[in-house]
Amino acid sequence: MIEARHRRRRAAFATLAGLTACTAAGSATGARAQSVGFDPADYGKAQLPLRQTTGDAASYVDQNKGAFEPIAELDPSSALAALARPIGRVDIVLRNESSGQTVGASCTGELIAGDYVLTNHHCLPQSGNLRPLKASILMDYLTLDGKGARRFEIDPRPVEFDPRLDYAIARVAGHPTGIYGSVRLSAEAVPGSRSMLVIHHPLGRPKVMSRFRCFALKDQAEGPDLRHRCDTLGGSSGSLMFDADAGVALHKEGGLDPKDATSFNAATRLAAILGRSRVLAEAVAAQARPSAKASATPPPGSPPPADGTAADKTPVTKTPVTKTPAGGPLDTDGMNAILRGR
Repeated sequence: MIEARHRRRRAAFATLAGLTACTAAGSATGARAQSVGFDPADYGKAQLPLRQTTGDAASYVDQNKGAFEPIAELDPSSALAALARPIGRVDIVLRNESSGQTVGASCTGELIAGDYVLTNHHCLPQSGNLRPLKASILMDYLTLDGKGARRFEIDPRPVEFDPRLDYAIARVAGHPTGIYGSVRLSAEAVPGSRSMLVIHHPLGRPKVMSRFRCFALKDQAEGPDLRHRCDTLGGSSGSLMFDADAGVALHKEGGLDPKDATSFNAATRLAAILGRSRVLAEAVAAQARPSAKASATPPPGSPPPADGTAADKTPVTKTPVTKTPAGGPLDTDGMNAILRGR
């Protein structure tokens, strides 16, 4: 699904009424908010009823059943299925601080080592007029009936966030990484024209992937943004863009125009986020270290240990996770620009 490019960008969450209608298919050129609105009374449900029109996008997904490739159809033992396991749908209930009214929104998020969730800042906004009251991540949401899906509560107050880079990292309860693992991250540069892959929950629907004609735009600008032409919709915000088996960018906004070959969607390069994030930097460092078990295993043909203990019984020492103080850099002007639209 290619997102419509608008003549001007609407605010991510400018008004309560606008928030419930903020999908990529119906918003303006590259609207930054790609969460999808829902009735807060439906919070906690696997299937979020679409109580409003979303233009042609939703019907196209329903009718063709192949606009995106369903993760449910993959062999569970395949590498792609394993790559998708730590990715889920982030559901949020937000309150308008001025009116006191609440609204629901849905994004995509990834499990990070240490039981954190990575998503966009505009999904868990910490400045502006909206505040998240509660949030959760729905894992293994692969079919509309929600069979086999599990929900884990997220602390709506991120331990790290940056409105300018549009990322937020929040703690998640219930130790989901023990079940689903965590995503691999990379700070490697992504050259233009590189083929990519996005795994996400467009329109809050069951998990899918975009890989057909999914690539980094040939012409890239200076700075932290990665321009790409991978198909996304509202609800895709916060999804990782993969190069091989590692995430290299965090998708944040749309802007594709089927009539304009130079148009693009936008993501934030992980290299830029890693320069600000202690949690992600520690996760990358941990994934680069060999496990104690692997380092203790002798090469084939080596004599057994002197004490007779089998090499594969060597205990693995767990590295403690450093708690990051709550809060983060507040870029008020940047958030206001998101709310106003750019």
